[in-house]
Amino acid sequence: MYAKKGIWPAGNQCAAMITVNLDAEYFIKIFHPDADVDDGDSYAMGRNGMLFGLPRLLDVFDDHGIKATFFIPADVARRYPDQVKEIARRGHEIGCHGDRHENLALLTGEEQRKVLQGAKETLREITGFDPVGFRMPEGEITMETLQIVKELGFRYSSSLSNSDFPYLHKEIGLLELPTDWALYDLPYFAFVFDPPVQHRITPADDVLVNWQKELEGACEWGTLYNLQLDPQAIGERGRIFVLDELFKTMKEKGDIWFATGTEVQAYCAESGQFLE
Repeated sequence: MYAKKGIWPAGNQCAAMITVNLDAEYFIKIFHPDADVDDGDSYAMGRNGMLFGLPRLLDVFDDHGIKATFFIPADVARRYPDQVKEIARRGHEIGCHGDRHENLALLTGEEQRKVLQGAKETLREITGFDPVGFRMPEGEITMETLQIVKELGFRYSSSLSNSDFPYLHKEIGLLELPTDWALYDLPYFAFVFDPPVQHRITPADDVLVNWQKELEGACEWGTLYNLQLDPQAIGERGRIFVLDELFKTMKEKGDIWFATGTEVQAYCAESGQFLE
């Protein structure tokens, strides 16, 4: 199926799900799984993102009246409880992103269950919000992972990049809200020397053009526009304007449904609008 226009509520051309991967210093594990998150330039970058980038990000969301979905590792919530509570206080959705950015595929089923159940409980204790959305942390997941996710009470996953539309994992009964690498800020902007990550930083204007072109495509084909953001990337002082301009473009179009992961999941469940 190349297009499925007309599936979104109120005649909107596409659904925009604005998400934040609140990895803080754990972001380095995406590039270096064995890295020490408490050392090196990556630690400074992650911490600066929480201290400076996150407030900028939250203010831009407020300026445009947008509620985002924050996928948070439980250990980040333990390290930065005040910041995570503020996210919840402002009405954003809280989703689960593992505990310490584990590669779940390397764990036994019982180990995965223990990690995810503990992470879910930690997020609930700190934010008062019971997470129903899951995004895999570093590495890979298996169908066993998704089965455990379903059994723990999560209603959707937003982990895989294998479709333009929401779809159902039939054998599990779990909805997938797919991601897209082109709509992920970290590969464009992450740059540190210790441990080394990338050899260049993409110009901010180029990223804005890319994201606007992806938006055109999402509206043309009626897809899910699942944007992934990181405070230490897009929240930097010279890059936050990219997000502000993108939101202005989206609001000017006027036919885009802004929704959290839970809202997209609930709509798909009620309407049956997903790929089978």
